[in-house]
Amino acid sequence: MCVGPFSGFWGYASVPGSVYRSYENFQRLWDDIRLDNSSALQLSSVWKYKRRVKVQKPCPNSTARNHFSMYRTSIMESPGSSGYLIVDANGGLNQQRSAICNAVAVAGLLNAILVIPRFELNSVWRDPSQFGDIYDEEHFINNLKGYVNVVRELPEALMERYDQNISNIPNFRVQAWATVNYYLGVVLPILRDQRVIRIAPFANRLTMNVPSHIQLLRCITNYKALKFSPPISSLAEKLVSRMIERSSMTGGKYVSVHLRFEQDMVAFSCCVYEGGEAEKLKMDSFREQEWKGKFKRKDRVIVPALNRIEGKCPLTPVEVGLMLRGMGFDNNTSIYIASGKIYQAEKHLAPLQEMFPLLYTKESLATPDELAPFEGHSSKLAALDYTVSLFSEVFVTTQGGNFPQFLMGHRRFLFNGHSKTIKPDKRKLVVLLQDMDISWKAFKDEMEVMLAESDRKGMMVPRVKKFNRKTSIYTYPLPECACLQSSNNSTFRLTEGANVLNSHHESTR
Repeated sequence: MCVGPFSGFWGYASVPGSVYRSYENFQRLWDDIRLDNSSALQLSSVWKYKRRVKVQKPCPNSTARNHFSMYRTSIMESPGSSGYLIVDANGGLNQQRSAICNAVAVAGLLNAILVIPRFELNSVWRDPSQFGDIYDEEHFINNLKGYVNVVRELPEALMERYDQNISNIPNFRVQAWATVNYYLGVVLPILRDQRVIRIAPFANRLTMNVPSHIQLLRCITNYKALKFSPPISSLAEKLVSRMIERSSMTGGKYVSVHLRFEQDMVAFSCCVYEGGEAEKLKMDSFREQEWKGKFKRKDRVIVPALNRIEGKCPLTPVEVGLMLRGMGFDNNTSIYIASGKIYQAEKHLAPLQEMFPLLYTKESLATPDELAPFEGHSSKLAALDYTVSLFSEVFVTTQGGNFPQFLMGHRRFLFNGHSKTIKPDKRKLVVLLQDMDISWKAFKDEMEVMLAESDRKGMMVPRVKKFNRKTSIYTYPLPECACLQSSNNSTFRLTEGANVLNSHHESTR
């Protein structure tokens, strides 16, 4: 993100958008912002763009189990499974989610029995949680019956072969975005011969271009089989309910913001804010501590101004606030912040709190006792943020990554194809926020255009030709997953926190 070949990138400091002046602009415009509640945007009418989503015909979900039965017969030389598939899911919550969905798809492709995926201890996330700590294992196994057989552990005979230690099973390295032909031609023969295969790491180890019945496995896994564990679901449901209660002035509707302004993100971005030399020294020290020389290579140079121009800098809380107020959200709007520990939180959150007094986090909604079991478990905390954000009327993404990509896709699946997501044009935004002559009205005009563009793009459905999908099915689940959607009228019932939404909607009809 923040390093590139040394090629004379100097002089960017004079280019519009290259210098952080957002807080200065906030101070300059604050009086106009504070008095501007006259044309408040109604949360119930934010999203106007409509499009009918086409469902594949015939829908593969209706005959999927029969299809899998015939498929298993066609690839097998003898009755039974090909063997056992073990994968190690690496990364944070949603990178692991991707690995799980891909593992189910690969197991279906190879007619393998999937062993509940193992989670690697990530050096950044430092969360020791395993599958059963995050997801409901029984629900996962039951919802995949008839598609893929899932077991909790290997049979004793195989465990004895490897001295009761799965780590003794030789690790098979698979190239990133491996094709269907690779798995059938290279992996399947080894699986049949050894009766067990272990693949680690497993992030992004399957192409997006797979047959429709295999693609459907990704849909079933992501939207039906993966349900958060009871402790997570229970607290997440309470947080959704509390956000609805605190959003009474907007009919129970609220805005969620995925704010990536934690210290590690600020450091990794190499962007410069208003902290001066002291902040630079602090970030240099943090980068060296966390990434050991990565940013001191002789052939590399850090160019903060270029990063900002290209829209690679994490948005600060004040920038998010200015953008949302500019789009028409007034100070009666309830905002939920999905985030880790904000960098210099007291300082950076203060202007956002001024613009939006009804500002909440999981820490402010839950009691210390409720959060105590989650401390030190970043994936469990992210699961709470994921659920509260999933059921917001408006979701705001500020910095990319797996969390917003999966969330946008999940929202498209739930909300008739619309992600209901604000994805700002950061290249344009940094130029506007550096302009110390821009009026509040002119800024609002630009933000209204940006909101309309998010509305239009939120309903985008990629053109998917047979074996030619170029976009992620986790971000754009339609049209393939629409079959699952249309065949299940109780979608909300299958997802965490949904009964809270259902009861609220019933009471407001």
